[in-house]
Amino acid sequence: MKKILLSLFLLTFLGTNYSYDKLSLVERFTNCSCGPCASINNSWYNATTANLISNRAITHVIYNVDWPSPTDPMHLLNAVDNNTRRGYYAVNSVPWIDVNGTTISVSQAALEGAVNSGNASYSPFQIEIIPVRFSNDVLNVKVIITRDPSDNTTFTNTKLRVALTELTVDRTCLSCCNNGETLFHNVTRKMLPDGKGTLITIPDPGASVEYEFSFIPGEQFLQEVDISALSVVAFIQSDANKLVYQSATADVEFSNELNAAFQVQENLGALPFEVTFEDYSTPTDSTSINSWAWDFDNDGNIDSQEPNPSFTYQSEGSFTVSLTVSDGINQYTRTLPDFINVISSSSSILVVNGIEFATYPAEMTAFYNNSACFGDHTVDVWDLFGDQGFDYSANPNIQKTNLFNRNIPNSVLNLYNKVIWIGNNYGGDIAFYDPVQVLEYVQSGGNFLLATRLGANYFDTQLRTYCGISAVTGDLTVTDLVALDSNLVTMTSTAANSLVHLVSLSETSEARLIFDDLISNTFYAGFRINKENEGTFIYIAGRPYRFNTTSSFENYNYIIDNWMTSMPTGIENESKIVPDQFALLQNYPNPFNPTTSITYNLPQRSNVTLKVYDILGNEISTLVNEQKEAGLYNVQFDAGKLSSGVYIYTIQANSFVESRKMILMK
Repeated sequence: MKKILLSLFLLTFLGTNYSYDKLSLVERFTNCSCGPCASINNSWYNATTANLISNRAITHVIYNVDWPSPTDPMHLLNAVDNNTRRGYYAVNSVPWIDVNGTTISVSQAALEGAVNSGNASYSPFQIEIIPVRFSNDVLNVKVIITRDPSDNTTFTNTKLRVALTELTVDRTCLSCCNNGETLFHNVTRKMLPDGKGTLITIPDPGASVEYEFSFIPGEQFLQEVDISALSVVAFIQSDANKLVYQSATADVEFSNELNAAFQVQENLGALPFEVTFEDYSTPTDSTSINSWAWDFDNDGNIDSQEPNPSFTYQSEGSFTVSLTVSDGINQYTRTLPDFINVISSSSSILVVNGIEFATYPAEMTAFYNNSACFGDHTVDVWDLFGDQGFDYSANPNIQKTNLFNRNIPNSVLNLYNKVIWIGNNYGGDIAFYDPVQVLEYVQSGGNFLLATRLGANYFDTQLRTYCGISAVTGDLTVTDLVALDSNLVTMTSTAANSLVHLVSLSETSEARLIFDDLISNTFYAGFRINKENEGTFIYIAGRPYRFNTTSSFENYNYIIDNWMTSMPTGIENESKIVPDQFALLQNYPNPFNPTTSITYNLPQRSNVTLKVYDILGNEISTLVNEQKEAGLYNVQFDAGKLSSGVYIYTIQANSFVESRKMILMK
């Protein structure tokens, strides 16, 4: 009998010892121009959360969204992470509160009830945070996750998210913050590595797993943030149901220890990719670093012993980089997994996806499986949301997918002479769109098609001026995009196509209208513009995934074949010369795979057709079929869907007819 009682006592003791207290996470979305936010904050929210924090009852983070003021400085400093979290919870109004991953009504009773309920629930994890700041303001955050020895929970897609928060942000002097507030608390300044979080390896019961993050703040961050007043909030969350299992917080402390840290100006680029590494390591206050050992490709070999070396990656893939520094007494190694990413292209067309799969699963599937935005062409895809779990491989026309939740570097953009940007301005995609980059790409000869709702947000002043846009509507709902070009067909909306921005063009605009709507006679739903010696820019208003896929397929197919064929950089100046005679030049490169350039000369204005035939004389493609002014012209031919072999391309310009052979070699 005594043995049984002893066993029961031990089980009770062990259960109590390893039952981790849960600390509820409160996440609030706001904006410094949100009047209702200020009213709630001043009446009860700030005092309530301050009391809960003081009593160690919650961890607390604030995300600033981009409405009603898109210039909220707290949003702009951390727009990508803020947008990611906003999209995660499908936030569509502010103020907005989530407690432990569940959206609650904005009331004091609801907040306190959700916190009490969360704190009384079971947590399978314990989190320890060790955040330090070094003398050069580099931050290092170590997170140790320990699992309850008696836990038998089944985990799915579980992430660790880490937020750097500033205790108090004073915006007294900024006119953009016009909701009456001047002090903002627990503002998220950066998430490590980002708002998507880190997929964790669930430790065995009773075991621990450790994660380490390094952050090197830039100049703007240091100007706007009091780096001595940062704290870290870490939380474990299931992306399957958004449940927050556990959270913890700790203030950043100063450290005088040896530390290894490094960064690069760009960690993703086109093959071959030359990278210059910048050392941000710190010694103790009584030592100095005297050796550096770099391994750029995780092969175990030392590739450089310089503090700021350069290295050229000659193959495609993701590369882990490590740096070991020593001060002669101690050494420290920093390893960043998959830090450098090198990619190449498999097509001449890049489709940039800005549709969030979790929000629009059926529509996104129909859109891409039916090739709605690229017709019968082969394409590469860049998904702005990273790996969403969407199966792009279901469409054989999609050659390669780049799953990066970030901006597209110029070196990658320039791999393609056609870019189709499918925007939505929901969930964070617009944070990676840069109108300056788009305009530079078009002016250098690239062809860019922008199809999106809320289009006004994708045009800055310079891009509007370039296109000759004189005005943009507010949010409208359209049912059809009526084709204004005889080569296009009307596209009918298959569901509510709201938040659509139509444009009006000035009298001096060089753009040509291609789509109308059924709402206004002065605003239009689409245009194309192609200035001399430059690429083509095309705008199509509306949610692209909510137009009939068959008509979309037909329209995009024609647009790609006929309007996205402008002269690429390198020979653009030649087009200013009026040639003495008609000519059809040999394609370059030849042999080719899968794209090549065809150049032809027109000494006078001509009706031009340029067609491609197979060796048996069967017509394969019509590259040009329109009237052209005198000049030099260049057309891109994409043979991604064709078999290797000899093909014939033939031009007819007025009475001039000529043919040449080209060789496709795959």
